[in-house]
Amino acid sequence: MDQVIARAAQGDPDALGELWREHQHLLLRYFRGKGMDDPDDLASNVWLEVARGLPTFTGTAAEFRRWLFTIAARRRIDEIRRDRRRRDRDDVLRAVDRQPPAPSAAEEADRAQSLDRALELVQGLPPDQAEAILLRVVADLTVADVAAIMGRTEGSVRVLVHRGLKKLGDGYASTDGPATSSPQQQPPVTNDGQQAMYAS
Repeated sequence: MDQVIARAAQGDPDALGELWREHQHLLLRYFRGKGMDDPDDLASNVWLEVARGLPTFTGTAAEFRRWLFTIAARRRIDEIRRDRRRRDRDDVLRAVDRQPPAPSAAEEADRAQSLDRALELVQGLPPDQAEAILLRVVADLTVADVAAIMGRTEGSVRVLVHRGLKKLGDGYASTDGPATSSPQQQPPVTNDGQQAMYAS
């Protein structure tokens, strides 16, 4: 197999075909096992990247397989992100379709007051949780961007956001409560689904 890889790296199409026959079924199993919607399309993208990268690849059969599945893992993550962006866009479009008439001046004032209250609650959080929430939720940055700005790991950012949002929810419930909040005065992001979205 090492010789086949070397031939494929030199542009031998028969050798590349042999690599495809040896590994394609494994790629498909990997993508199906991960629950991907279109494993054949993903595998095709992987082989396109392999064909582009083979001229500079050097290594054994085991190293080739590791390289192949590193590419596959990246393509899977990219597809998950694209799918998430599509779902988020669809959710936004559906929300726009359901938008009520333009708010009155009084409603705008209520919303501004609600936002001020939300920011007051954020300021009461530990500094690292407050920064993580402001960057992730208010600035709408990705977890990776927030991690880079704060000099933390993505996992640490997710924990900070999750804990901060939970504290905000607890704080809102204890200070405003259902009895005093109006329909226009929505709390910060506090339900489990929204917490999970921003912490991911």
